[in-house]
Amino acid sequence: MNHHATELAEQWAASDHATHCFHSGTNLSRRDFVRGGAALAGAALASAAGLTPVEAQAQDTETRVFTGGTILTVDKDFSEAQAIAVHGNKILAVGNEADVRKAAGNGAEVVDLNGRVMLPGFVDPHTHMMSGSAIASLGDYVGVAKFAKTDDVLKHLTATAAKATAGAWIFARNFDPTLQDGPDALTFKELDAVSTDHPVFVLNASGHLAYANRKAFEAAGIDESVKNPPGAEFVRGPDGKLNGTLKNNVAYLQVLQANPALSQLDPVKSLVAMTGDFAKLGLTTLSDLGMGGLTNGAGDWALYQKAGADGALKARLRVYPFYTYDEAWDKAGVRAGDGNAMVRIAGYKIVADGSNQGFTGLQREAYQNTHNTGLAYTTTDEMKRLILKRGRQGWPLAIHGNGDKGIDNILAAYQAAREEGLDLTRLRPRIEHCSILHDDQIARMKALGVSASFLIGHVHFWGVAMRDKIFGEAKAKLLDRARSCEKAGVRYTVHSDFFVTDPDPLHMIEMAVTRRTWKEPDYVLAPDETVSVESAIRAVTSEAAWQLSSEHEVGSLEVGKFADMVILDKDPRKVAPETIKNIKVLETFTDGTQVFEA
Repeated sequence: MNHHATELAEQWAASDHATHCFHSGTNLSRRDFVRGGAALAGAALASAAGLTPVEAQAQDTETRVFTGGTILTVDKDFSEAQAIAVHGNKILAVGNEADVRKAAGNGAEVVDLNGRVMLPGFVDPHTHMMSGSAIASLGDYVGVAKFAKTDDVLKHLTATAAKATAGAWIFARNFDPTLQDGPDALTFKELDAVSTDHPVFVLNASGHLAYANRKAFEAAGIDESVKNPPGAEFVRGPDGKLNGTLKNNVAYLQVLQANPALSQLDPVKSLVAMTGDFAKLGLTTLSDLGMGGLTNGAGDWALYQKAGADGALKARLRVYPFYTYDEAWDKAGVRAGDGNAMVRIAGYKIVADGSNQGFTGLQREAYQNTHNTGLAYTTTDEMKRLILKRGRQGWPLAIHGNGDKGIDNILAAYQAAREEGLDLTRLRPRIEHCSILHDDQIARMKALGVSASFLIGHVHFWGVAMRDKIFGEAKAKLLDRARSCEKAGVRYTVHSDFFVTDPDPLHMIEMAVTRRTWKEPDYVLAPDETVSVESAIRAVTSEAAWQLSSEHEVGSLEVGKFADMVILDKDPRKVAPETIKNIKVLETFTDGTQVFEA
């Protein structure tokens, strides 16, 4: 463990919470769990303190030569190679077969690709692995892939409550009223009808909204006297009383923290298991753009270190501390670049606004048929302060922005920081989701050296809702403007924002290439914004690695980089674009080790 982590361990050891035990027969206080991850983080640090993080999982020092198929290197020229040699966990040679075999030596094992296609392992530059894996393991999926109508969701939850043990929480995830026919939000009216005996908590697919019944509020000790946290809201009805809807995690975590199931969770086990699940999709590098959300502070970093310490991870992890725990990171001595090749702190995450489909993304004009312009989670001045503080410390920066006014505020904050002498080019500044984007904003991004990372599922899953319910057609066409950014020289990636959408890179490639919508498969949202297959592949390999400051080690198949590779049954460039998602992942290698085989 590096000295920063040692300092963190010492601080936790000195705390009152360090007396608790993690999975040793003593359960966490549920409030301790969320308010700093006391027991969890303390034990994780103690465990991690006795382990040396593993720089490379692969123990096999033999050399293998892969040949007999299509090898897409995704290097600068998107070159095709005849063969690639891997020695241990590193790429030894790439190029024509004769040269690669010569470099590998006579004793190398030769692997025949049998006409299959090899690419660099896929990279998702924006997920929420720690909290997402926890929520996925605890929450019942009630999203649109399962239920088309809100009534069906409520019937399912009612049936679940009827069979649940006394007092058990009913916890569901991925509900979205913009996709599922029914009311615009769930309130006490709907959820008290599900149960008055069981706490009921439903998380919106956006991750920015949640809904709970009165029993859940009661379990959390929240009554009418509760105050709205900065940038968040306990929503009240026309009568001025709480109605059960919660905006922003700063609010809804105050309810969710009362769920005792959280104290029984083994987050490291869930995280490791999830990397195994995602290896089936060809993912070899994942991210967390909200580290701190599970334990409400620096405990998440201890958990990540523990996960990376024993070689069980099936993918690399690049994590971003979350801005709402700013002081906690300072006290813990956490710095950009801490960690190792498997688990590393890659940057700092700030949030400007909410979710467009949740009507909390901050807009220049009101949402369609409303007077609502959304919600500023952070002021421009506060963003500027954080950009200057963290930028001067050398932190790469990622700022969430969905609405066009939210993006205006981000660009203004970046500009103000640059005018105070901050060299933004060193920080690889990003805008996360970067959803509604005007031409003038693209020009400003280019001038400031700001890149975009698009939640491309917004187009596919929410495109029709953006057109019909949220913005109207003209503004909906400004969604996820990948092609316009590419033409302007603004670097871009695509991501899943897991658990908002599933991190399926082949589907993300297809969505960027076709821009077809889920609800109306023949409708293409803003066809001028479609990109080539090669461009979309870069967005989930080399460009994603660059945004995560990892292009020197992953993202392309080049000599000296880690042997992170995926083998597909077909070439994404040579199938009908609307069938790219159907391509099969046959094998995935992380750090030279096969972590998945179909």
